[in-house]
Parts: sequence; structure tokens; C-alpha cells
Amino acid sequence: MKITPEDYAILESAIKSTIARTGLSIDNYTSLGLTAKRYRWDMLEKSGIRIGNGIEDDVNIYAYANKIHLDTALRKITKTK
Repeated sequence: MKITPEDYAILESAIKSTIARTGLSIDNYTSLGLTAKRYRWDMLEKSGIRIGNGIEDDVNIYAYANKIHLDTALRKITKTK
């Protein structure tokens, strides 16, 4: 995974907080016919964290990684495939 440990920790905290706050789980999504990928990215969106390349962002992931790397981190955090 190309995401730095510092950025990963910020992502992990934001995503886990969002899951706890919303009460949404992967089971909620799959029961509606939605994918695990949709779940991961919806949790990221609902977290409100700003991901960018260094200009007024919470994490600067796109300065050194891409969406595939970000999805790998989200998979690990949400424990989804």
C-alpha cells in the first residue's frame, strides 16, 4: 500500500468514526444489492474528509498516490474485498 502511515491513520479514524456514527455496515449495502466498493467510497464521502494533492486538503494522498492505492487503504480499513 502506497499510502503513508500518517495519512492512513487519518483515513482510518475518519472512516471508523463515520461507520460508528451512521451505523451503516457492509451487510446493509449487500442486502440492497450494492457492492463493497460502493460501501467503502460512500463511507469516505460521508466522513467529509478532503483528499487532494496538497491545497487545503485534510490528506494529500493524490500528491503521491492514486485512487487504486486509496481503495486498497479503504479495503483494509473497512475489511471488505
